[in-house]
Amino acid sequence: MKRIKGRRGARGVVGIGLAVFGGIALAAAALAGGGEGGDGDAGAPTRRERERALAALEEQLLDRDAAVRRRAVAGLAELPLERARAREAWGLVVGALADPKGEVADEAQWQLAKVEDARLVKALLGGDGLRSKDPLVRLRVAESFGRAAHGADGAALAGVASPRDPELAETLLWSIERLARAGRLGGDLGRCTRDVVGLARGRGAPRVQAQAIATLVTLDPSELLALTPQLAKSKEHQVRVALLDAWAKLDGGPGLDGDPGRAERRALAERWVMDAHPAVRLAALEAIAAGRDRRALERLVERLEVEERFRLRVACVEHLQALSGRKSKLDPRPWRLWIASLPEDWTSRDRAAPSGALGDTVSFAGLPLLSDRVSFLVDFSGSLWYEREGRPPRKLQVDALLRAALPRLEETTRFNVIPYTREPHPWREALVPATERNVRAALADFEACTENGSGNVFDAIQLALRDPDVDRLVVLTDGAPTGGARWKLDLMVPLLIQATRFDRVAIDAIVVDARPGLRKRWFQLAEATGGKGLAIEL
Repeated sequence: MKRIKGRRGARGVVGIGLAVFGGIALAAAALAGGGEGGDGDAGAPTRRERERALAALEEQLLDRDAAVRRRAVAGLAELPLERARAREAWGLVVGALADPKGEVADEAQWQLAKVEDARLVKALLGGDGLRSKDPLVRLRVAESFGRAAHGADGAALAGVASPRDPELAETLLWSIERLARAGRLGGDLGRCTRDVVGLARGRGAPRVQAQAIATLVTLDPSELLALTPQLAKSKEHQVRVALLDAWAKLDGGPGLDGDPGRAERRALAERWVMDAHPAVRLAALEAIAAGRDRRALERLVERLEVEERFRLRVACVEHLQALSGRKSKLDPRPWRLWIASLPEDWTSRDRAAPSGALGDTVSFAGLPLLSDRVSFLVDFSGSLWYEREGRPPRKLQVDALLRAALPRLEETTRFNVIPYTREPHPWREALVPATERNVRAALADFEACTENGSGNVFDAIQLALRDPDVDRLVVLTDGAPTGGARWKLDLMVPLLIQATRFDRVAIDAIVVDARPGLRKRWFQLAEATGGKGLAIEL
C-alpha cells in the first residue's frame, strides 16, 4: 500500500478516486447536468444541496485528520445522488481503499458492500479492484464482495481466484461461500462450481484448497463427496480439517443417514482422531461428537485416556459434558463407568453447554489457561500507561497478573509473550518451554518493556499465528484497535475467525475497562474460535 503523508497524501487518494472505474467518475460529472434526478420531493435535499454536500465531502477527504476522512467516506456512501453523481462519489470511496490510515481504508472497505450499480461492480472486478496493483486493495475488495447486499456473480469472482495469488484466492472463495449461504450468489453457478472444484483438486497453497472445500460443500455437496477419496489422501492438515468441517455441515454430519459414504466418513474421522497434527485431531473430535451416540462417547473417552495435548483433553471433556449433561472432569474413569451403564442404542437428544468443570487450572487475570501451546498478547497502547489518581498504572497491574500466571505453567507447556504497539514486540520468535529460567527471563523482559503507542492488534495476532506450534492466543486489550492497516472490529472479527479456521487456533479475549460494544465483538471472536472471553477492570 502506498505510504502518503499529509495533504499531498490525502489529495493523492482523491485523485485516485476521481480516476477510478476507467474514467466513470469524470464521465459522471459531465452527465450530472443532464436532467437526471431533479430536485426531489418537498423537504428532501435539493440538487444544489446534494452537489454542495458532495463537494464538501470531497474536500474532507483532503483533511489531515484520519477521523475526518473516515467520516467523509461514510458520508459519500450514504449521500443520495442521481446515478451519474453517485458513481463519482463511489469512485472517491474506492480511492480511499488506498488511504494510509487503516480507519479510513477499513471504512471504505465496509461501505463497498452497498454498491449495486452494475457498471461500478464491473469496475471492481477489474484494475480498480480485484486486479489492482495494490495487494491490500485487492484483498479489501475481495472481502467486500462476500457482504454484497445485492449479491455478486460467483463465476466472475471464481474466475479471478488463482493459486498464483493464494491470499486473494482464499478471500474470493470465502466470499463466494458467504454469498451462497446468504442466498445472494448469482451468475453462472455451474461455471462457478467447476472453477471451485478445480481449486479444491489443485496442488496449490493448502489454505486455498481448504477454502475451496469449504465453499464447495455450500455450492454442491455431491461434487465434494465425489472428491472425498482423493482429498482424504492429502498430506496437508488444513485440507483434512476442511473435509471434517465440510462433512459436519451436511445434514447429520459424519453420521448422515442414507448416504452410502456415511460409514466410511465416520471411520475416517475416527482414524483422524489419532492424526499427527493436533488441529486435525481437534476437528475429528468435533466430528465424532456429532454422532451423539454411545459409540461417540466411547471414542471420546479413548482419546481422553491417551491424548497428550492439554487443549485436546479439555475438548474431549467438553464434548462429553455437552452430550451427557454430567460434570465429570479430566479423569477418564468416571466417564468409563457411566458409559458402561448405558444401553447399546443410547443417543443424546439434547446437546447441553459444557459445565466448565475441569478442576484446578492455571489462570491469567481470572481466565483459565486451557492450553499448553500458548502466546500471551498484551496491548501496550496509551491506556496501559495512564496515571490515574489513587490507582497505579495498568502496566504495573498486568505485570503482577503475569507474575502470578507464568510460574505456575508446567515445564512441558510452551509459551511466548508478545507486547504490541504499532507493531508487535515478541519476546521470542517462537514458543519456548516454560522452564524456570525461561519464565524468569520472560517476566524480566516484560516488566522492563516501555514500548508505547497505538495498539495494532491485528498485526500482532497475525504474527502470533505464524508459529505453527501455537494453538491458543490470550489477548489482553482495552478493546479498541488503533494503528496498522486494520481498525474496524466489524471487519477484523470475521477476518481473524477465517485466519484461524483451518489451524484451529483459539483466541481468548481479556477485555479491560472496555465499552459494551467492544466487549461484544471481542467475545464473538473468542466464541467463534473456541476461546473464552472475560471482561475485567484494572
